[in-house]
Amino acid sequence: MGDKKNILIAEDSRLQTEQLTAILVREGYVVTAAKDGLEGLYLLMNLRPDLIISDVWMPNMNGYEFCRAVKDDAKLRDIPVVLLTSLSDTGYIAQGLAAGADYYLTKPYNESLLLSTVASILSNPEMFTADNGQSLLEIKAKNKIIKASVSPQKILNFLFSTYENLLFQNRSIIKTKNELRTVNNTLEERIKEKTRSLGMEIEQRKNAQETLKRTLGGIVAALSTAVEMRDPYTAGHQLRVSRLGCAIAKKLGLPEEQIEGIEVMGFLHDLGKIIVPAEILSKPSKLTDYEFHFIKAHAQAGYDILKGIEFPWPVASAVVQHHERLDGSGYPSGLTGDKIILEAKILAVADVIESMASHRPYRPAMGIEKALGEVTQNMGILYDQNVVNSSLSLFQEKGFCF
Repeated sequence: MGDKKNILIAEDSRLQTEQLTAILVREGYVVTAAKDGLEGLYLLMNLRPDLIISDVWMPNMNGYEFCRAVKDDAKLRDIPVVLLTSLSDTGYIAQGLAAGADYYLTKPYNESLLLSTVASILSNPEMFTADNGQSLLEIKAKNKIIKASVSPQKILNFLFSTYENLLFQNRSIIKTKNELRTVNNTLEERIKEKTRSLGMEIEQRKNAQETLKRTLGGIVAALSTAVEMRDPYTAGHQLRVSRLGCAIAKKLGLPEEQIEGIEVMGFLHDLGKIIVPAEILSKPSKLTDYEFHFIKAHAQAGYDILKGIEFPWPVASAVVQHHERLDGSGYPSGLTGDKIILEAKILAVADVIESMASHRPYRPAMGIEKALGEVTQNMGILYDQNVVNSSLSLFQEKGFCF
């Protein structure tokens, strides 16, 4: 593992501290424990850990106060802070953001998720603490508005942690259903007893599953917004590409589940632009070759951000391929024909039509007719023929408009 990484734990429960310490030491980390945030600050006078993991509810100084004190200190603020909290109240998550936390995990935590999170943060800490422009975020929780000044990167970190934690809960639903199926093969009396208890648990977990679905929608919208915070000139672009992509998919007769995936892909197809300097995104003149190289990198960057998330659709693949072209002239991999997935072919056409029809910093809007002319002229060469024909039908026969 090379040089051992140091982790500071702030936890008032002795049992929780021992369990968490044992897990981390087993993986080769050096662990120092504090019984609350106040003792944690005292230890930080002589200790420079690579990561801080803090419980929220502690005596003397709770996790939010401890995190805020760390982030207010110029010598300590670049140390990543992970809060251990609960999903039962969204206000907890909002308060964590407001306190400056970089990530959070639910309690009781999943050991594998804990270790993968710790490894990800320690391997690339600047990804979790990078400050690439603060924005004021207002979160409503229990009729209370919580304000937090955060960077787009920190928003991404918290959104991903929300999705990962809820995904873990969703797996528990599947496990519970499997348990119920097994119980149904046992004695009638045990069936009745276990069915009652598991029925209640399934009902609770169904609510968690609905929360997962709503959270996924919120994550997708927030990620799209995070990109538009960096590129105001293309505000609404991802939404319009998503809508046109779904309309094309319906016209092609694709199943509803696949159309839902295309909606998500449309929202996220330009997520990688979060790595592109804002001055390049909003440049009012023609880009240099060097600057265009930055723009072209956004497809791969979007894939790198999304590849670790377990979407029920090939979101990452569609994002990295949406600038590929049938004849191999696209980027980043120069894929041809059937090597490009259908979802990416749909996004490619929707992206070109919306981009040409809309205003850009370096040119005025060209209009729908010119956009449709582009995809028609290159139908079967750059763009999929069925996708283009469906697009033409939408605009010319069905009256589709942005």
